[in-house]
Amino acid sequence: MKKIERLLNLISALLSTERPLSRHEIRERIPGAYSESDESFRRTFERDKDELRALGLPISLEKIPGTDPPLEGYRIHKSDYEADHPSLEGDEIAALHLASNLIRLQGDDKDSTFYKMGGVLKEKPSALSEIPTERLMELCMQALHEHQSIFFKYKNERREVNPYRLVFSGGRWYLIAHDNNREGIRHFRLDRIQGEIELTTQKFEPSDEFSEISEEPPWRFGEEENLVELKINKSHVSWALEIIGQKSAYEELSDGSIILYEVVRDWQIFRSFVFSFLDAAELLNPPECREALIEWLELIK
Repeated sequence: MKKIERLLNLISALLSTERPLSRHEIRERIPGAYSESDESFRRTFERDKDELRALGLPISLEKIPGTDPPLEGYRIHKSDYEADHPSLEGDEIAALHLASNLIRLQGDDKDSTFYKMGGVLKEKPSALSEIPTERLMELCMQALHEHQSIFFKYKNERREVNPYRLVFSGGRWYLIAHDNNREGIRHFRLDRIQGEIELTTQKFEPSDEFSEISEEPPWRFGEEENLVELKINKSHVSWALEIIGQKSAYEELSDGSIILYEVVRDWQIFRSFVFSFLDAAELLNPPECREALIEWLELIK
């Protein structure tokens, strides 16, 4: 079970219960979410609980009625969790509607047009109003849907690419494409494309390699690529692999720790990931990234 799924199931369990749940009851109510090892479960649950509280969820610790000796459990009171419906103007509602449509670009099933990034937004049924999309996004989605090669100017160079996926990561839209001039996969920030996109009549066969691209960690999306080596202590290995995926490249060491080999294109996002381990991880290579991390830590002391 993925972390986001586990957290959502935990919220659901704490919201739906009529009385506080003990940790043992929580593990039983969410089968497959936590390890059978009591110690591993305790650590993971404590992290989950702290993360949800940091997000503002009011998880309360209360006495469980009818227990002798008295036991404590967790729950979320719906009255504390629910918010009043906001009063929105028409243009605000329209903006939210557009945002929900764009977010669905990564969330639809694999057979849908939107998952493949090939749909045209104006064809989607609108419950509120017809919201025009930017020309750049429309042309990208049309090319993705029709499997058409495109031309555009990027960093003052004319590029011919086969577009594979649109990804929203780190607050930016990226076009993941095969650069036919450089014969390799490249990530292009949409806001850095200069001028218009030109559709060609040339078709290409989509690659199966990118069917799971939307599930990758956010630091893998960007332009400047670095291969980093991160050593993670044994105590945090399972948590790290849960975030980045079991298919990631890593080397197991004799003491139970691992060296993670990770492609990083957004350094700031990855830096925050490294910092979340505190003293349970060490950035080994490349030297320039290690030095940049040390300098950043010195600044925030």
